[in-house]
Amino acid sequence: MKKAFTLVELMISVILLSLIVTFLYQSVAQLQTSNLQFMKKTDGLEKRENLLKVLYNDLINVRSVTWLKKERNFDIISMQTNNSFHKMSYPYVVYKVLKEDSRLIRIESPTEKVDYINNKYAFNDIIDEVTSFKVYNNKGHYLIYLKAKGIEEVYLDIIPPSFLGENASPSINGDENNNTGNNNENES
Repeated sequence: MKKAFTLVELMISVILLSLIVTFLYQSVAQLQTSNLQFMKKTDGLEKRENLLKVLYNDLINVRSVTWLKKERNFDIISMQTNNSFHKMSYPYVVYKVLKEDSRLIRIESPTEKVDYINNKYAFNDIIDEVTSFKVYNNKGHYLIYLKAKGIEEVYLDIIPPSFLGENASPSINGDENNNTGNNNENES
């Protein structure tokens, strides 16, 4: 007599195989979901680290800081620093949040006033979807607060080395009452 599988044995093996495939599919789907969450978290941490690096390098090497505008959630600041992305010597850097798309941009220029006509400036997108960007100053000690979608809130506290020297201190311009962290901000 020939040995062969019966119909019942084949049906049982098909059912077992379908159960195994179902569990494997669920495991793969769950793995993909966790990978997506991990990638989002990793991207947020990478954006935050890049942001901290840029702000830190600009403010640790600052020569002067001027508040161009203070609003409820956003400050526009200008500074002279020796940190340059575009090979400029002691560039003037402006940090500004664009209202139309909530991007924090960094404008670098060789002159204090950005020369848009002769194209003597360069800008970089720093981070998207910013809801708050504030810079506070207390006698040369800078505190930066930034809140944006997809990253943890940023609190950066910097004392520039120029402030620590006996004869050197950074030049601080703008409304002194608004730069010390008081809540007397202009609402626009």
